[in-house]
Amino acid sequence: MLSSLLAVLHVDSAREYRGGQNQARLLMAGLAGRPGIRQALVACSDSRLSREAAALGVRVHAARWRPALDPQAVSELRDRLREDWDVVHAHDGHALQAVLLARAITGSASPVVASRRVDFRIGRPFVWQRANLILGVSRRIRDVLVAQGIDRRRVEVVYSGIDPNEVARDPATPEARTLRLAGTGGGGGILVASVGALVGPKDHATFVRAAAVLARRHTDARFAVFGEGPERSALERLIEEHGLDGRFRLPGWFRDAAVGLGGIDVFVMPSRQEGLGTACLEAMLAHRPVVATSAGGLGELAVDGAFRPVPPGDPAALAAAIEPLLADDAGRARAGDAARHGARRFTAGAMVDGTLRAYRALLAIGR
Repeated sequence: MLSSLLAVLHVDSAREYRGGQNQARLLMAGLAGRPGIRQALVACSDSRLSREAAALGVRVHAARWRPALDPQAVSELRDRLREDWDVVHAHDGHALQAVLLARAITGSASPVVASRRVDFRIGRPFVWQRANLILGVSRRIRDVLVAQGIDRRRVEVVYSGIDPNEVARDPATPEARTLRLAGTGGGGGILVASVGALVGPKDHATFVRAAAVLARRHTDARFAVFGEGPERSALERLIEEHGLDGRFRLPGWFRDAAVGLGGIDVFVMPSRQEGLGTACLEAMLAHRPVVATSAGGLGELAVDGAFRPVPPGDPAALAAAIEPLLADDAGRARAGDAARHGARRFTAGAMVDGTLRAYRALLAIGR
């Protein structure tokens, strides 16, 4: 099947646009710039990823895609799999299930590659065992998959990547000023902030508890989490319980957060579970000093002294790691430089190269 033209069908089931969808976009953008590659996308009709892919010139096939095995999505995939594809790349677990069902219906021989971006145990190992190749975004994910019975030879580590051109460190940009204003409420002081969905595994509650410790000793410190999610109400109650009203803000989700990271003084990633941590990578590329836990693949980002991981779920340890950065402008600058240096190998270009190598190695085995 493999010829001088590499044909890749991407499949993504998500309606929202989060880190996984951004990685799919960066992959399609990188492949679009390589000669001899044809690609298409099956995704939700009203999703941002569909719009982003179309803007890249990728052929988009819209699907309704509500439950994991939405019949309309499977029908769309069945039609697409009657075409000739060298690789069918499922970018999430629901997409993988639908692809496998459509492939069984059509009898397609196209190999299936599945991306795994989270480090918690998989609910249906037998589904993932049917993928020809799994791309894990960290060694931690690979180890979790192998521990659940996935053949190690069928798991390849390809780190997520960030486009440095899409991240800005300048605190004077409009996006940075907007982010800072939202995070501080218009006041001055040092802004200690995180970017991420308001969901349990991100463990913003530990960040709130650490902020309560720091707020008593550093009256000029302000804290924020930029994101949305089901944990908002619980976090608002916790902020109130710790007397942090006006000091700890939840400004919501900002589409241009990566461009505005220059408005943050210290970036915090308090996750209990994290496949790799692309928001952390964005902060590193923006020269922001980083304090992160050792959860999941985050420890794999701590290269070249970029930061020292702290145990997850430990407010005292998180506060102790943040505190030295609050009153030391020169120390923050040095930590930001180290973070930028540590992030240099986690680029979108490296991710595209690694994915292409994995595709071609899989197809070489097939031949």
